[in-house]
Amino acid sequence: MMTFFPNLKVFSLRSFLWCFIAINLGSGGDRINAAFDFLDHKNLQLDLYLDLIRYNAQEKIGILPYILKKPNGIYLEIGTGGDPIAQMLSQIPSDAQTLLIASDIDESILNALPLRHPELKQYINSTVGPKLKLQKLNAIDMSVFGDSYLDGINASSVLHEIISYAGGFNGMEKFFKEAFRSLKPGGVLVYRDPENVCDKFSLVQVSLKNKAIRLFAHIFLYKFLDKKGSLLAQGGRKFELYKPESVIYRIYRKNEVRPIKLTYEQYLNVPSYDIDFSRRYVLTLPCGLYRELARHYITYLHQCNPLLFVKFTPDVISGCFVANYLAHSTVSIFNDFLVQKNWHINEGKIELRQKSEIDRHIAANLKVLEFGVPLYFSSKIKENLLREVLKKYGFEPGNHIIALNNGDCLLDYRVFGMLYDEITDQIFDRFNNVIEKKDEEQAKWLKREGEEFYFYYSADELITKVLELTLAEISNERGDRELYVLCPLSEKHSKFIDRLCYTELLNDALDVHDSLGYPIEVKDGKRIIHFGKMPLCDALDVCKKIVQENPLEYRCLQEMIDTLEKKYKC
Repeated sequence: MMTFFPNLKVFSLRSFLWCFIAINLGSGGDRINAAFDFLDHKNLQLDLYLDLIRYNAQEKIGILPYILKKPNGIYLEIGTGGDPIAQMLSQIPSDAQTLLIASDIDESILNALPLRHPELKQYINSTVGPKLKLQKLNAIDMSVFGDSYLDGINASSVLHEIISYAGGFNGMEKFFKEAFRSLKPGGVLVYRDPENVCDKFSLVQVSLKNKAIRLFAHIFLYKFLDKKGSLLAQGGRKFELYKPESVIYRIYRKNEVRPIKLTYEQYLNVPSYDIDFSRRYVLTLPCGLYRELARHYITYLHQCNPLLFVKFTPDVISGCFVANYLAHSTVSIFNDFLVQKNWHINEGKIELRQKSEIDRHIAANLKVLEFGVPLYFSSKIKENLLREVLKKYGFEPGNHIIALNNGDCLLDYRVFGMLYDEITDQIFDRFNNVIEKKDEEQAKWLKREGEEFYFYYSADELITKVLELTLAEISNERGDRELYVLCPLSEKHSKFIDRLCYTELLNDALDVHDSLGYPIEVKDGKRIIHFGKMPLCDALDVCKKIVQENPLEYRCLQEMIDTLEKKYKC
């Protein structure tokens, strides 16, 4: 034991367990339906997943104005969550002959819609007025729809799922080709998802400003970049965009005066408990990977430490703290926490002692990441099997397992997160498991989110790529053959929606500079583009206006315009 902590001579499980307090968010949830491996992460906690996607509903029903303009059309909602569908149907005239198709690759999502929204049942069984059809559908194969069948497609937060779980960029290309094929001329595709930066592979320096983000990055980057132990469900291959070799750590080890510089592999061999997360912690990594880290931090806090979404401002007059909520879901979570403590919030304020207790609760949720997850073994065979699993993936067990004097042990949370599937499948049973199930929640989050990409293309790259993918000859209304593409309906139909609260939280956690030392703006939000299926010459006119508004931002699009104009003489 002296090897691990030179200042401590005796270890007992009790000496560590003081720092572990229950993580109160999430029901744990059983697997509902594992039929679709690449979306298995949703099934673990279906209610939580549906709750998290219910907000910003107005953004998510961007197709509604087009439905109201053409109420007798056929419209598809891809990757439905239910709330946008219910809101749209409530606003469609009762005499409209709209067919709204709610689709998802996961039948459990579809089956949950009429349970969460009983008012939808009248539309599912309707013979007159607006109709709702529930359709099991893979977004990269819409062969259930004929050519030029749909009047509109609503695709909110869908493309990042396709990129992550359905073939990477090849899956994305299939999606846009299928959307283009199934839309009628003049049809619309309403797209909404995060966007990347053009220079996604350029290196940036990111200073992590608090312990929460440091511990998060400590476990997340290894799960996200690992290609051996962190395969998708049922052994599927992870989409690979960034190389581990591009990541450099500058950190302090405990009881050392100077910081050290470590590669990805070198850092992995430093035990978690030996890293000083209270001092300066800096990453050098690709800009796109930094964006992934920032966005996943937001989703991680939603699940694993949601009280960090409550910002407390001192009130000088009363001596209390005013609670400000940085996420919609935090209000109910915070209220539940207050009820458990038998506390009351008066005029949106809490007392100093309550604020101190909340700070301790937040800190305790992080301790398991720093010191390891406590495991109980009734069998030496199981404990030895755990060591063999670590060796299989190149981990030195002595660096990642602390044996305690009562037979239990602490397992480094980085390793637990990366090898979660294999450890839980091969080693855990009712007699050999985590001592406190609450300590497993963050590893479950890593299982769901640790391979999901949010950022892939900038607006410039996406619009250009969609033009290239969808350029095809189709028959116009007169029967003549004409070139069509998917293109923004106008220069006003592509916009970035900033998440001001999330941006505020990220600015408190991150300080980012480019390779020359210039600061980079830290922000979070969504790109919304209304694509239309239109003749090529009309599309080029729109693209020129997009470029004119910001020439430096749309260099790829300008090159595509030049190429198409020369080739097709538009």
